[in-house]
Amino acid sequence: MAEFLTIRSEEISEAFEGERRQYFVGNLKKPQKLPFVRSENIEVGLTAYDTFSGEPAHRHSKVIEYAYIISGRTQYMDLDTREIYEYKAGDFFVTFPGTTYVQKSEAGTKMIFVKEPSVNDKELVPMDEEAKKWMETPFL
Repeated sequence: MAEFLTIRSEEISEAFEGERRQYFVGNLKKPQKLPFVRSENIEVGLTAYDTFSGEPAHRHSKVIEYAYIISGRTQYMDLDTREIYEYKAGDFFVTFPGTTYVQKSEAGTKMIFVKEPSVNDKELVPMDEEAKKWMETPFL
């Protein structure tokens, strides 16, 4: 029998109270507020930054991540090359396995992400003082 799974915008907004990330699809281990479709192939979710904040330095060994910026602005620093990549509303980008990076996003940034495959292979990496300072410095 065919069916639809629907998650209304009101439910999504409610789920983000006190949360920064919600998944719609994936092989999820941690409980979350929204219903989701179980999949070992991909993860699909939404990240919303209400305040200026960042993600810790890390890399993935297997996961390819696709992202589309709905609103706001985010920057990534490749920790191997020190190159800065900036993305704003309407931009799409891909992060490939083995890329070591740190990320910061301005308040109001929302992004849809897709990860393939749906595995938790995030490896946190240490940051030097230059990267820490960059991450903590708000956008101009």
